[in-house]
Formats: sequence, structure tokens, C-alpha cells
Amino acid sequence: MPKPKKQIRKRRIGIFGGTFSPIHYGHLICAEKVRQDLDLDTVEFVVSANPPNKTFGVLDAEDRYDMVVAATEDNPFFNASRIDIEHGGSGYSLLTVEAIKEKYAGDELFYLTSAEYLDPEHRWYLPQWVGAKELFKICTFVVFPRDRQDMAQLKEWASLIKGARIVVLDAPSPPISSTLIRDLVVEGKSIWYTTPWVVQQMIFKKGHYRTADSPAPVTSPVAPECIKRLAIYESQFDPIHYGNLLFAEWVRQEYGHDRVLFVPSASPPNNRAVKASAEARHRMVVAATAENPFFDSSRIALDRNTVSYALLSVEDVHRQYGAHVELDLIISSKFLSPSNQWYLPTWMGAEELFKKVRFLVFPEDMADVEKIRALAKKIPEAKIEVVSAPTLPVTSQEISEHVRTGRSIRYMTPWVVQQTITKQDLYRRKTGKKS
Repeated sequence: MPKPKKQIRKRRIGIFGGTFSPIHYGHLICAEKVRQDLDLDTVEFVVSANPPNKTFGVLDAEDRYDMVVAATEDNPFFNASRIDIEHGGSGYSLLTVEAIKEKYAGDELFYLTSAEYLDPEHRWYLPQWVGAKELFKICTFVVFPRDRQDMAQLKEWASLIKGARIVVLDAPSPPISSTLIRDLVVEGKSIWYTTPWVVQQMIFKKGHYRTADSPAPVTSPVAPECIKRLAIYESQFDPIHYGNLLFAEWVRQEYGHDRVLFVPSASPPNNRAVKASAEARHRMVVAATAENPFFDSSRIALDRNTVSYALLSVEDVHRQYGAHVELDLIISSKFLSPSNQWYLPTWMGAEELFKKVRFLVFPEDMADVEKIRALAKKIPEAKIEVVSAPTLPVTSQEISEHVRTGRSIRYMTPWVVQQTITKQDLYRRKTGKKS
């Protein structure tokens, strides 16, 4: 009997169209998650030439395309596409998908987009797109939530769109946006940790988004002996990630800190079972902060050889920098909850600590900012400010789990941190796969 023909697996191609003005970590994190969850072979980042839903001034398509190339070229599964630019005219999705279909004849196509288009009240409701019925035949739509949209609601909306194959994926679009980045550039502020370094450099050297009135960004820090205001960010950093770095940079600019001091906890009182050793976590913090002239790493908690109480670190910092230096302590909102075992007023030496620092609180959940502010008011003896800042959907727990299960951690933490994790074989079971 003749042998049955071996079936050849169709390639699975993701299509991620957008203005990308500029591309940022939100785009990259979502695309990488979708790629892994749906086992895509390639994600095509299609730069819109003339997006029909963007009528305001948009940076020239060639400049936006160059930034996408720079941001994606080091990922073997990502590709920057000129398809929309080359066919000109309005960047309707149907034209894009038909062109991709021709390039990848016979392969499966997946169109990545924000779930806002599932809302029947949205101006650009998916069934009303140009050529929607034809689109539904050609590709599967992969939608991800925006602004903490409810997954159950999104799935219900998806079920109402007849003839469409729609996958609602839990890959939240973070509160960071291209608009935010453009605004920061106009204001002369840093855009560190919002988009890859290569994209930042292209924006800087070509003067993208700046106006005649935009102030020049401050790039030189004051000398250590001239420091007057300093933020202390003491945490496990197990490992440090872009969410930590973005928040610290935002705080530094908003509150005018001369430095942000990153202090890895040696033996954190709220978690004696940290996954990586103190020295390994310190190495990752050093590597992650080295290129930022306003960030410093510190060994004060490691070299003390005691439990890493915040008061002890604050006293060490005052001894090092002088009692005149104003100190802010960056902490998580979880410590403002009375139900938390490590409720702020119960910290070791809390009464003395409250006299020495102001607390800058980052919300664990941005949707609960007002609730967190209400909790802060219940601790009147402490100076507390809840900081509403852009965030990235990254956690240390997620990174360690990705490493353990052999998933990619691209765009979640700096490349040097990824290399430390690999070299020191951190977070990985001995029988697991390397990421």
C-alpha cells in the first residue's frame, strides 16, 4: 500500500497594522504574547501609509516605518512590512490583508487589533469596516482588551458578529500610548522605557515630534555631592523589569529627583523565599540601571547582613548622602491595605520612618487609584502621595514563570537582564527549557 502523504503544516501569520507613531513596548509586548499563545510563525508589523481613522497630522510613513524596522529587526519572528506604503491610498485593512494573503499563499492569517472595535457603539465598529464580509472569510481576528475592558463583555460582543472568526485573547493593551510618548517629547521629557532604545535615538536625532517651543531634555545629572532630592526604590527585584524602570523614571521627572536609588532587598521581611539570590538580583539591577545617568544601584541592604527593613536603608542613605537630602520612598499600594500582613503602620520603626521620608505609592491596579488614595488618607501620620503613572503589563512573577516554562521574556525586561537570567540559570527548573 502506498504511504499516506505527509501533511504539511500551514504557516500561521500574524498581521499587526497600525500608525506606529511611534511604535512602543505596548505594541511589542502584546504582539509577542499573541505570537506565543497562538503559535504564530511570523508577525508582520504593517505600517499604515494613510490610516483612515487618523485624520490629524501623522509623522511621515517612511519615518514611522524606519522606527518599526529598528524596533523589530532583532526579533526573528517579527517583520516590518511596507505593504501599505507601497500600495498607497487609504490604509484599509482589506487591502492590507489581501496583499499579505498574496505573499503567504495558502497560509493561515491572523489579524491583530484592539478589542475596542468589537463595541457596537464604536465609530469604527468591526462589521462596518470597508470590505468586512470579505475580511471575515480571509482571516481570523485576534483582539486584545484595551483600558481594562471586561473579557466576558468582549466575548459576548464577538459572538454577535456573524461570519467572523474572532479570538479574544487576554493580552491587555497597557496604559502606555504613542500619544503619551509624543507629548513627553514635546515637553522635553525623557521617554526611557516606553519604547526600545534604538527608537528613542531615532526620535532624538531626527527631532521627531518636537516643536519650536519644546525644551531640550535634561541629560546630565548633578554631581553626587550636589544631590538634594533622592528617591529610594527598595524591592526584591526578582527580577527587575520595565514596569519598575518606567515607573521610577516617571517619578523622577514628576518629582524632580536628582537620583533614583535602586536597593535590592537582601532578606525582605515580607518574602524570605525570593527565587534568586540577593547577589544575582543585585547584578540584574546594576545591569538594568547602568545606562540611565539618573539611576544608581546600591548594596546597602545586601552589605548590612540584616533583615531588609526600610528604616535601616533610609538611615544608611542619610549617612551616605547627608541628613539634608530630601528622601522619597517608592512603595507598592498593597502596603496601604489594612488587611495586608505588612500594613505600612506596622513596619519596623514606622513612627520614625514617617518623620524621615515621603511615600510615593505605585498602584498595583490603576483602576483603583481613587480607592488607594482613600486608604492613604487613613494613615494621616505619614506623608503619602499616590502616583498615577503609565504602566506596562509586566510582573516579576510572570517573568519567572515564563522562564520556567520556556516562554520568551522579550520586551519584559532589558536585554542585559535576560542574559544574566540565562547565564546564571535563574528561575528555571533543571528539566525545563531555556527561553
